[in-house]
Order: sequence, then C-alpha cells, then structure tokens
Amino acid sequence: VILAVIPLLFVAGKSVQVPEEYLILLFKRPLYLRMMWNSLIITIPVLIGQLLLAPLAAYGFWQCRWKYKEILFYLYMIVMLMPLQLTLVPNYLVANWLGIQNSSLAIILPEMFQPLGVILVRNYFTNSIPASLIEAARLDGASEYRIYRSIVKPNLSSAIAAALILIFIDNWNIVDQAVIFLREPYQQPLSVYLCQILEEQPDIFYAASVFYAVPVLLIFLMGQDYLIQGISMSGVKA
Repeated sequence: VILAVIPLLFVAGKSVQVPEEYLILLFKRPLYLRMMWNSLIITIPVLIGQLLLAPLAAYGFWQCRWKYKEILFYLYMIVMLMPLQLTLVPNYLVANWLGIQNSSLAIILPEMFQPLGVILVRNYFTNSIPASLIEAARLDGASEYRIYRSIVKPNLSSAIAAALILIFIDNWNIVDQAVIFLREPYQQPLSVYLCQILEEQPDIFYAASVFYAVPVLLIFLMGQDYLIQGISMSGVKA
C-alpha cells in the first residue's frame, strides 16, 4: 500500500506547491480541456455499448442451450488474457477495411465488445441467480425476453456497476490504441497528451496529472461498494 500511495502523494504534493498551475491549465491551456473531451468521447460510448451488449451476451452464454457454448466462452476469455498488442493488429486491419482507421470509432467499436464486462456479468449470473428460478419461470410460460427483463435484469446492478467502473478506468487510460489509430494530434486523448505536457511544460505536469486522475477517483469512490460486491459475486465457481 505504501509503495502504491507514495507516487500519488508526491504528485498531489507537487501540484499544490504552485496553485497557479491549475489556473494555467483551465484558462490558458484550452488544448488540455480539448484532450479531456477527447477522452470522454472515447470512454462514454464504450460504456453505453457495454451497458447494452454485455448483459445480453452474458445471458446468452449462461442460458443458451448449445453444446459448444462453454468452448466459445473460454475462447472469449482467452481473448481477454491475450496481450493488447496482439489484438491491435486484427483491429487495425478491420478498421482500415471499414474506413474508420483515423477516427475514434476505430477505438470505440472494439472496446464496446471487449470480453471483460461479459465475463463478469456471466459469472455473476452463475453465482447469484438460481437456475431453478429460471426454470420455474419457463414452466410458467415466460419467454426468454420476459425472464431477462423481469428476473435477471433487476438483479444486475452490482455486476454492471463493477464492470463499468473497470471498463471506464481501462479506456480512460488508453495509450497504445490512440497512438495506433489516431494520427492527428488534436484527436488524441488526455492519456497521450500528458506525455507531451511533460516534455513541453513540466512545470504544470503535476497539476495536469491531478486533473487527469480526478474522474477515476470520483468514479471509484462513488461505486466502490458496487465494485466490491460485483467482483466478489463474479468469482468463477469450481
């Protein structure tokens, strides 16, 4: 804990030694706010896509009566465990084929379908919702959509919140994808722009880093209970 906290305290301490740094960032460095907006443009659509798609895909992996679904699920899990640099190559080829290579969509679309949210929610289903409850609903004549809407979806708040927090942090901190897919400097997210600030104006780097960390800290503080509960209930059963 000490080793993890010391760098944060060092950056925060250096940033308050010269309070004028914050005024410079907010009023004399409009490019900084533009880059923060770029980060939001990338992150928010990814969260919306995951919110809509991950629960449906997870429900399919959980309840679909297909004999190869477990094989497909573990292949999907392997994709999550692969180094990011390996998946960038096919993503780059697909983005080039679609003609979106130099736009935020080249980052957003693959991230909307990343496995993390699906795996967390699927394991949450397995560990927290009794299969007998689903079977009883089917015996009563409920359709799959009715089961998902009335039984499954109302119990998803913790798992969805945990997945969205982790996905937000992951996409807020992207670097490799932005460097590969976004050629224009004004399109870059704040995570990439911080390195440029360190090279050009190191005197305001610490204040910029604090501003950069604020959204992540706020998201974590507001959703820490959901994060703990969602991850604990998403553990894989033996």
